[in-house]
Amino acid sequence: MVNNRTKERIGVNLVQTIVETDWESGWQEYAAQNDDAVDGIILMRKGSKHQSDTGGVVFVQVKCGGNGYRQDQKQYPNHLCINLGKEYLEKHLPRWKKVPGPVVLIFVDDSQSKKNPPAWWVDLRSDCISPTNQGLVLIPKSQRFGHHAKGDFHSLCGPGPSDRQLMTIKLKREDQVPIQLGRDESLRSDAWEFYKNWREDHEACFHDEFGFIAVNRVGWKHITRIGRSPERIVQSWLLLGAARQMILQNANTAYLGHAKVDQLPSGATRIVDYLGLRANVIFPHRHQSVVQVVLKRQRILDTDYGEREKQKIWFYSVYEPRRGMQAG
Repeated sequence: MVNNRTKERIGVNLVQTIVETDWESGWQEYAAQNDDAVDGIILMRKGSKHQSDTGGVVFVQVKCGGNGYRQDQKQYPNHLCINLGKEYLEKHLPRWKKVPGPVVLIFVDDSQSKKNPPAWWVDLRSDCISPTNQGLVLIPKSQRFGHHAKGDFHSLCGPGPSDRQLMTIKLKREDQVPIQLGRDESLRSDAWEFYKNWREDHEACFHDEFGFIAVNRVGWKHITRIGRSPERIVQSWLLLGAARQMILQNANTAYLGHAKVDQLPSGATRIVDYLGLRANVIFPHRHQSVVQVVLKRQRILDTDYGEREKQKIWFYSVYEPRRGMQAG
């Protein structure tokens, strides 16, 4: 007889294997004290050779055990009927509705195979509760959880920025860092003065999609960090005006690199990732160019109390990705 903990492990291991191996995405398991509201989160990634996070996060509840949960009924021939119990669903449905992202149930039927059991998934925010039995979750038999389900999970997270064309931003001379020529002037001082003025202009620190973006020493220290070449530092200084306008005018968004995930002592999950803003920028003194702003984001996800995520975003860097300069 296989106990419940072993069954849970079989289910979670299958989900982790499919997500990390077949999907080449990220899996972060939650600790047991989470009261089974959420067993883990999937960090959606795209690409194979050069992977990058899409920013999509899917919350996952895993159930495993064909004989214990699966109770298919003739009135639902096209669905699996998973019996979680009316009290269980009444307790957890409000919490699932409050988590800051899509939440799915993945059911693993280990009665068919212990080594390679089949699995199915359903969006828990969809109309998936049986109208005749409030303790049953209905999962379409067509929704197998495997390699080909990745596209469906991308869709749960909403449309990606790759579907949009870059906007064009035309800079005026007064939008840029004012360079003062003279023996007692320096570009560093001019750029720092511009940066401080931008920091105080809260309207220019607000992006419609991401909200308030902190323009402070986090970004300045990253741009001017030891070891970065003088050429790249100067380039970033000269692009500060473009970065300000890209945030102010809500430039197109993208998601950069992999997220770093860790679990805090409180049981909450901290996710640190990097966002990008891209635009075609027309300069008053030279040819137009594609400019990318890098934002650093930290999210604290706490599902124990159904709270929405706590998020903070910093301006981190700005550069031209197509001028032979590496990101930084």
